[in-house]
This record gives sequence, structure tokens and C-alpha cells, in this order.
Amino acid sequence: MSTVYTEDAYKIWLAHALGPGSDYLTVMSEFPSARDFFESSETEWRMLGVFKPAQIERLAKREITRASKAAQICANNSWHIVTQTDEYYPVHLKNISNSPSVLYVNGDPECLKSLLNIAIVGARDASRYGKEVAYRLAASLTKAGATVVSGGALGIDSASHEGAISAGGKTVAVMGCGLGASYLPENESLRNSISKNGAVISEYYPLSSPTRGSFPTRNRIISGMSLATVIVEAGEKSGSLGTARHAMHQGRDVCAVPGDAISSAYIGSNILIANGAKPVFSAADVLSDYVYTYPELINLDNVERTLASTGKSVPVKQRAPDNLDDIQRKVYSLFGDTEIPFDTLVIESGLSAPELSAALTGLEIEGIITSCPGNRYKIV
Repeated sequence: MSTVYTEDAYKIWLAHALGPGSDYLTVMSEFPSARDFFESSETEWRMLGVFKPAQIERLAKREITRASKAAQICANNSWHIVTQTDEYYPVHLKNISNSPSVLYVNGDPECLKSLLNIAIVGARDASRYGKEVAYRLAASLTKAGATVVSGGALGIDSASHEGAISAGGKTVAVMGCGLGASYLPENESLRNSISKNGAVISEYYPLSSPTRGSFPTRNRIISGMSLATVIVEAGEKSGSLGTARHAMHQGRDVCAVPGDAISSAYIGSNILIANGAKPVFSAADVLSDYVYTYPELINLDNVERTLASTGKSVPVKQRAPDNLDDIQRKVYSLFGDTEIPFDTLVIESGLSAPELSAALTGLEIEGIITSCPGNRYKIV
């Protein structure tokens, strides 16, 4: 007697066998379940008239063992498996030509249903000014009703996620590796925070390691599930420009924060604007085009009207510790002349990891502390 797997295992098998941009919806409309499709004959598959020879070849192998292991890993970690037939699958993502057939979700899949997603991406090695802009823009966007989408990387991505969380909003990180993979350990606490205030998602098998091409490939998901992609501080060869290109090909809006005309860190951003991208100085600039489409979702009453007095990358004045809020002052008081690991700060402050991350980001934006290798921090 043949082995019977869970329905999730059959869904995963079918999704990966078909690959991105497949006719998953068509297939599932013709069969009661993924298991029924699995147990059908090649003749029945061919009669649908939607499969390429390579897809038929993959399907015919009926290699479901890896899919079954993936389903078990997801069950053990309470990760959700979302296919194109599920209610949680991002609406806008269905409309791109190479949409993923399956998404693995760590967090609340409900937030994937948001119609008002805005992507914010940019340099990993970002300046303090760039991170402040991303942080404040993300906070304002979530206050206005948007969900912030980014890539979970260092620099602009991290600042965007932190800004959304600080404002009590939702944020989604799209990974270029499997959930649970050994990747960027210094951002593990941020990913945990995102999963509690939104979702961390991936199209790759759980625990799959990142590859050279996996991150550029995942960028189409960041732009594809968003109405607009905002580029903050991108150099001439920045990977975030690839996300902008995906957005253009998908018919989505592209925006950019203007930067210093002589700074190499903003060449990519400024070129995008020269080629027609919308300049962004506030959340209102991003959302104004959608007010009439989604009037019930957008509230611009309490958002910042400017991110800076100019679009130039100018230094942010360091404020005295007396101007800090109570939590930031508490964290600041823990510092001496040496670097302190994040885990030590968690213990000594008594704060949760997300609370500490938000406080550290605020102090870094103020120019009072700086991050160091190994997830450590020190006074500037």
C-alpha cells in the first residue's frame, strides 16, 4: 500500500514541482485536493493542457519525501503554508507573471491580506541619515494604515522594519533563504520581532541556505506584493535597484528619496528619479496616489509631512541624553567605555528583545551609539 502524506505535503510537492509562475490555480480548480492530483495519471495531467514538458517530467517523478519533511518542519515550528488558493495569499502577488506557488510564513498570515503594502529597500551599508529616513518613513506609513514590506537585511531594511514596529504597525520581511536557515544571526532578534508584529516569509524550502541568486530572485516578491517600492540610499550598483526594476516590469510604482548629488551612496536613487521615479519626502508623497482607491484604509492626518528639510544627506545633530525617553535613557545608562553585546543589554536592561531593539535603533538614529560587528554596541 502506498504511503499517504498530509495534505500540506501534497500541496508543497505540487507547488515546487510546478515552480513559480505556474498554473497552480488552474490545477486546483480541476481537482478536489492536491492529494487527488498526486494520485491521478499522467494522461489526466496532460489533458489539462497547461503543463510544459519539464513540469510533466517533475510531476511524474512524484518525489514527495522532501515536501513531507518540509510540512513536518512547518508543523513543528507553527509556520504556516500558504498557497495561491489560500485566503492569506497576497492579492497583488497573484498578478505577477512569476508569482510563487507557495509561501512559508512565520508569524501572522492575516497581515499578508493587506491591500496597502509599501516596500522600502536600500543599501545594507547605509548611513545614519539613510537609516533615519527609512525608520521615520516606515513609521509614518504604518500610522497612515500601510504595511511595510522589506527584505530583513541590514541597513535600510532593518531600519524600515524597526520603524514600522515602533509605530505599532505591521511589517513583512521577505527572505532569500528558507525559514530557520542559518542566515544573518545578528538580525535574529529583529526577525523574531517581525514575526510577532507581522510575518517573515519565504518561497524556499524551510532551512534552505541562501545562494548567490536567491536574494535577487526574492526581490520580485517584495515589489510584487506591494503597490509601490521606495528606494532609500541606493548606490549605482545597489541590489535594491533590482527590486525597482521588478516593480517597473510588474507595473508597480517606483519612488525614491532624493540624495546628495555628489554622494556615491545616492547615485542609484537619483538616477531613478531622473528616469521618472517619484521623489519622496514624506509618507504622504507615497500614499497620495492611493487615497481615492483605498479611502477606507488610508489616514494621513497624523503622519509626518516631511522626513527632512531637504533631500540631501546631511548629518543629523546629536541630541543630549536628557532629551531621550525613559526607555532610551535606561539603555543609555548601561554603557561605559566598552562595547556591549546585545544579549548582555537584554539581561541588564530587563527589556524584551523587541523593546531593546527599538531603543537601540532610536539611540543610533540620534547619533549617541553605534553598532559594531558581532551584534555589539558602543557609545559614539
